[in-house]
Amino acid sequence: MSNTVKIQMDKTQKILLRRYLNKDGKAQQYFTKQCAAKMNNFVPYDTGRLKDIDVTIKTKQIIFSAPYAKLQYYSNKGMGKQGTSLGGTRGKLWDKRMWTQHGNEIVQSVANFVGGRKK
Repeated sequence: MSNTVKIQMDKTQKILLRRYLNKDGKAQQYFTKQCAAKMNNFVPYDTGRLKDIDVTIKTKQIIFSAPYAKLQYYSNKGMGKQGTSLGGTRGKLWDKRMWTQHGNEIVQSVANFVGGRKK
């Protein structure tokens, strides 16, 4: 007596689309927005221009377009409002420091969004 098992699977693109994981899909947009939201508390703050006004969130990137953004990113001393030198979180290399503190949380929220789980 032999048994026959037939497995029929959807095409890869259909599976990815169902989970919002297609190229530049909703999962990518969700991830970028989550990163931008968490990063906001790490960006140097004086007038709010760098962290609130001169920021553009695209599908795959967050662009800080203030003329002094690069200088702040690499050499901020953390002396401003809520700065790292004063015990706060704002200072240079804000994306890397944000990811260290909130990376697992963001991965979990994206996993929940697409209907999966974080391993």
